[in-house]
Amino acid sequence: MSLSDRRTFLAGLGLLGLGACGFQPVLKAGGAARGLQGQIRFNLIESRAGFVLLEKLEKAFGDGGLNARFQAKTELNFEEQELVLIAATSLTRVTLFGGVKVAITDTTKDAIVFEDKIRDVVSFTTSAETAVTIASQQDAKDRLVGVLAERLILQLNATAESWAG
Repeated sequence: MSLSDRRTFLAGLGLLGLGACGFQPVLKAGGAARGLQGQIRFNLIESRAGFVLLEKLEKAFGDGGLNARFQAKTELNFEEQELVLIAATSLTRVTLFGGVKVAITDTTKDAIVFEDKIRDVVSFTTSAETAVTIASQQDAKDRLVGVLAERLILQLNATAESWAG
């Protein structure tokens, strides 16, 4: 058996194992996660980070519009912790902790059907150059919001069967 045939064979065995454990694609046709498209209206948080979050969520789920079945209230929070690396050069490593809290209300039942808090962390370095520090901080916050959005999208899709079905 050639090397490429072995790889194909082993990959096929791995897929059989996933099928046996009940694995199903999250966005399968007719699934609850696919049904979320255009059905969630997310609130806008008045900040650059809030706009980035909203943009990523709407890209994944579409714009729910005024007649959306679900209303999602999101909150972002950030906290910085500094560690001075080299005092002589004014280099400081900053750890940026962030979180997104979401509560989704089913408007047909007027009840909260999903709640979660997701947290993550990124770091950036500051220097004596103000412009460089501001750009570095903004880049770190954008990266953190991107990670939080991706994790929230994954969580909503993975649990949709239990609350949106």
